[in-house]
This record gives sequence, C-alpha cells and structure tokens, in this order.
Amino acid sequence: MTSKIRLAIRTLPENFDRSRIVTVIETIEQELYDGGVYASATADSFTIEITVRTDQLLDTAKVLTELELI
Repeated sequence: MTSKIRLAIRTLPENFDRSRIVTVIETIEQELYDGGVYASATADSFTIEITVRTDQLLDTAKVLTELELI
C-alpha cells in the first residue's frame, strides 16, 4: 500500500530554489533514499507530491522534518 504526501511549493524553505523544481524533487528523493525511504516525487505548478510505501511514513516524516519541509 502507498501513501501520498503533498507539499505546497510556495511554502518551501528559502534553501530550496523554487525556480528549479526538478532539482528540488531530485534533492528530496535523494535525501529520502539516503534515509532508507524509497519514494518518488512529482510536481505540478503548486504542489510536490511524494509517493511512499505506507510502512515507511515514519521514516519519511523524519527526513522531511530534517529538511524543514514539515
């Protein structure tokens, strides 16, 4: 089973360049991978959507907190 996490692009911390959203997505995916989470991220004009296995939600939250995304 999978879960989706949505982040508003407009609320990204200053250290993320909103004009380079592909780089932001790659950074998030790499940080999650380094934290043991296998996820995929996509974006539209307003949100980043991260898809993870439901049993990895706690690890995902930890990484996203460290990145100051949540």
